[in-house]
Amino acid sequence: MNETKYGKYIIDTPRVGRLGYGVLPEGEKMKGRTMSHTYIDEALIEGVAKHVFISGIHTVPDPNPWLEFHAHPHDEILLFMGTDPHDIERLGAEVEILIGDEKESHVINKTSGVYIPRGVKHILIYRKVDRPHFLVGFSMSGEYR
Repeated sequence: MNETKYGKYIIDTPRVGRLGYGVLPEGEKMKGRTMSHTYIDEALIEGVAKHVFISGIHTVPDPNPWLEFHAHPHDEILLFMGTDPHDIERLGAEVEILIGDEKESHVINKTSGVYIPRGVKHILIYRKVDRPHFLVGFSMSGEYR
């Protein structure tokens, strides 16, 4: 879509792959979720200082958790988005998120947004998935680090 003045800002072909901090050995296929689809970052749009990915979750992922307990050098926002058009707040899953060095536990069981300040460790553990939903991540940096 780069033929027009603003076409370079419309990304309809994402970069698909694994993001950092994964526990799955390279080459092994994840079960229960799609690979991360990156639609916005500095590699796709020059000068953008954000990174946006989306993953579809359809069963409890394997491995679970699929990431290490980790922190980023940038703020991060996670959106757990339900897919029921008649009840958008229905997530159809139960996800435990452990936050901070003390691993403070919170359960996400409806459509929710989570703000993770830079440097704060966190991890997602899926307890159940009854309905497919989306996990969308926004990194306040031009790349996922």
